[in-house]
Amino acid sequence: MTTVGQPISRTDGRLKVTGTATYTGDRSPEGMVHAALVHSTIANGRTVSIDTAAAEKAPGVLAVLTHHTMPRMNPTPKPWSHLNPHGQGYLPIQDDQIHYAGQPIALVVAETLDQAAYAGTLVQVEYEAQPPVVFNAETAKKAVEPPQFLWPVAVAIGDADMAIAEAPVKMEQAYTTPDRHHNQMEPHVTIAAWDEDGTLTLYDATQHIYGTKKLVAIVLGLPPEKVNVVSHFLGGGFGGKAYTWPHTLLAALAAKVANRPVKLQLTRAQMYSMVGHQASTIQTVTLGAKSNGKLVGIRHESISPTPVFDNYIEYAALGTRSIWGADGGISTNHKTVKVNRNTPTAMRSPHEALGHFALESALDELAYTTGVDPVELRLLNDTAIEPQSGRPFSSRGMRKALLAGAERFGWDKRTPEPGSMRDGRYLIGQGMAGAIYTHWRWPSKARVTLNSDGSALLEMGAHELGTGTYTVMQQVAGDALGLPPDKVTMHLGDTRLPESHAAIGSATMANAGASVQMAADAVREKAIDLALSGPSAPLAGASPDDVRAVDGGLEVPAKGLRITYAELLARNGLSTLTAEADYDPVEEHLGPKAVFSFSAVFAEVRVDPDFGLVRLNRLVGAYDAGRIINTKTARSQAIGGMIWGAGQALLEQSEVDPATARYLNRNYSGYLVPTNADIPELDVLFVGEFDEEASLIGAKGLGELTAVSVAPAIANAVYHATGKRVRDLPITVEKLL
Repeated sequence: MTTVGQPISRTDGRLKVTGTATYTGDRSPEGMVHAALVHSTIANGRTVSIDTAAAEKAPGVLAVLTHHTMPRMNPTPKPWSHLNPHGQGYLPIQDDQIHYAGQPIALVVAETLDQAAYAGTLVQVEYEAQPPVVFNAETAKKAVEPPQFLWPVAVAIGDADMAIAEAPVKMEQAYTTPDRHHNQMEPHVTIAAWDEDGTLTLYDATQHIYGTKKLVAIVLGLPPEKVNVVSHFLGGGFGGKAYTWPHTLLAALAAKVANRPVKLQLTRAQMYSMVGHQASTIQTVTLGAKSNGKLVGIRHESISPTPVFDNYIEYAALGTRSIWGADGGISTNHKTVKVNRNTPTAMRSPHEALGHFALESALDELAYTTGVDPVELRLLNDTAIEPQSGRPFSSRGMRKALLAGAERFGWDKRTPEPGSMRDGRYLIGQGMAGAIYTHWRWPSKARVTLNSDGSALLEMGAHELGTGTYTVMQQVAGDALGLPPDKVTMHLGDTRLPESHAAIGSATMANAGASVQMAADAVREKAIDLALSGPSAPLAGASPDDVRAVDGGLEVPAKGLRITYAELLARNGLSTLTAEADYDPVEEHLGPKAVFSFSAVFAEVRVDPDFGLVRLNRLVGAYDAGRIINTKTARSQAIGGMIWGAGQALLEQSEVDPATARYLNRNYSGYLVPTNADIPELDVLFVGEFDEEASLIGAKGLGELTAVSVAPAIANAVYHATGKRVRDLPITVEKLL
């Protein structure tokens, strides 16, 4: 029976709901002690003196490390890459400089966490402070073009300026998005332990074990073979755990100094300054169009903050380069402002989710200006050629997503005039938006072993961050071998296993899944070869093409021949049969076709006309993510992304004190995320097809795609309900009153 495409329940589900899954913070190696950080109370300046005498005398304290006593680290590698993924270029507790509020300036190691935290309060610090620089409309005026980080900073296709200038319909608007933080349920945590032979083992809450291994080896000056990283389960990552942050390096050094395993777990408040966040943006979108809504020119510019010591760029205009056609040209650019903050990083649907709020809101404004239905406007500007590269799309389900989503939503029943739909005293609004998401192609390795009892073992250095990796990989391997998924055991999350890529970019299914397919195919072919030509070959005389893997063995239906894997291995005196695979695809931009995922999102809101309170009534998302491996886990990912987008639209923002450059709401009570009461029924459609250019298994990225364009769909629905266009997220009560 084929299980790929079926709604198989998660094999790790029972472990998680019963509390028996072992997360990083659950580990407790023998002799483990605890570390606590002391943070700067200023955002710009230097430490003049740090008095640790009282802390060193506190009960249970083993060490108090400052920049005077902390072992030296090597600089982080330049340029940054996904293989050397330092979350932050500046390494704290190495000098007396202060670059952001909450920067660690000392580390205490003690027998217990309470003892370490208490001793930290005894550290006395004298500062030389300077006024901090924060990001706002004034400092944004000093924005400059930064060095390239991932993609080109500015891209011009055709002559957008001329096309816009000559267009009969033109419009320009500014849109802003706020700082946001990941706020994973599981905090960042590292347990570092050194063996007698100098091997460092890190139990780390990371989405990239091999990236952590390589980065730690570089910064700590270790041979890579002397670093092991383990991460079996993650309680949420969303991109924030895909990079190596200073606390991991500090934990390793603290363990070296203490000569004991050290656990360093960040508090909720520390997760606002010790690890990355999504940086705010100020975006300007200019459109030129014909009177029928056909785009002739698009200009999209974005400004975002970056720290004084790094050059992180939030590529908000990235999706604009590829999603819609514009005959005259498309121009995109990004600028940054150096400010006193820690380094931003990827956050679920980085770049696209921010830029789509601006672009898809602007398209909605164009629809009202031209009198063209928003769905029809997007159908009119659909394109089979990716504008930036000029390549055809490998598959593009945008039109299908628009039409299927509109039909499921009942878009044809909508009356277009703002404020024209009501339910009693409440205003009803309906809005929509399209979306595109980048497809990543990365190398991955896997190993599959057939065991003497007929079961299989799948091993790879991939990750389970809550998306169902264990389950879907067992499905792929099981189908290739003719085994049910529960007969395939999977080991992942350890750098002693075959190397895989980071669990980012919605890339695991397409790339790691391809390596699993290759490894399972390879071991099946080995088994077939044994069955056809090995000792006492049970299928001798058959053609390899006639052999089928089914029901735990091999059979030739036409000849009525069959043998189980257990029998086959026993006949050949083997306890196991193993094959490895190395999936090494060309990078997406070097391929003959452009590969992206697509979606259309439809939202309905209910707005209280007296209080300006917005309630989400329903959401429909239609997604083209290629072949869907498991409809149940895929739907769960879609639901999660839609909820994430609702939070972006209506609730989430990290507010900064302009005087101190500190984040003010560093907890779940101050940083609002959606709860059950905020989320209605969510409807999910999958409209994609097998995409052979995207992956051997036909899959494209899904998880992050589902969070893109939820915010503009909701914002457009709010305008339809109220006639008030909110261009600054989140859409709060005061913006509608």
